[in-house]
Amino acid sequence: MNEAELVLTHILNCDKLSLYLNKDRELDKDKSALVSSILKRRITSEPLQYILGSTEFMGLKFMVDKRALIPRPETEILVEKAIKIAAKLGWSAARPLEILDIGTGSGCIAVSLAKNIKDCKVSATDISPQALELAGKNAALHQAKIEFIQSDLFASLSGRRFDLIVTNPPYIPTLELKSLAGEISFEPVLALNGGQDGLDYFRRIISQSARYLNKGGFLLMEIGFGQAGQIENMLKKSGKFEIIEIARDYNNIERVMVSWIN
Repeated sequence: MNEAELVLTHILNCDKLSLYLNKDRELDKDKSALVSSILKRRITSEPLQYILGSTEFMGLKFMVDKRALIPRPETEILVEKAIKIAAKLGWSAARPLEILDIGTGSGCIAVSLAKNIKDCKVSATDISPQALELAGKNAALHQAKIEFIQSDLFASLSGRRFDLIVTNPPYIPTLELKSLAGEISFEPVLALNGGQDGLDYFRRIISQSARYLNKGGFLLMEIGFGQAGQIENMLKKSGKFEIIEIARDYNNIERVMVSWIN
């Protein structure tokens, strides 16, 4: 839906089809004032998702606010790849698939995996207690059983091992943050800033993740524009991972790196 449709369906509490089927519907004084207040906030470049307090991801509605990054459509590719891998692995209730979501933010990845993968146990970490609070609310909204852990990447996971690690880490170079669209300035810098070259978190994740993966486990990472070659080299130099696929997003940009440890 475009922004006008999102605003109107939100205010009128209806879906897109109902919006157009009831063309004679009029906004009362209170609803008109609400539209006006939304437009005033939108003029300042505040993201519409934050204004409305929710967004859609993988067909599910998620609460969003300034505590966490707004879920993006390209991140659905990361989730879809994880779901396909899980289907091939074929776990059972007796031995559920152990999944770790690093830097969970709003919890959209963790919740989507828990809702779409049968026989799995999902754990999710984030360094931000505020983000974890939001993620917990989204898990409760969708009745998804997820273990949330406050942790700087793997710091609080000593002795744990997983079959699947997924992550959408911060990957924007520090100096590029100020040149991005005004909407980005409303989102938490912690969830965006990937260090001087945007690769700080990939270095840490790749160097540490082998210790937390079971044999034959997979590591899936969302990556930024132009970063595929460097991250591929990191994985190869580690000597522990085999690259399975580099999936492209809807703009033909290399977006998801899929690797496994043998």
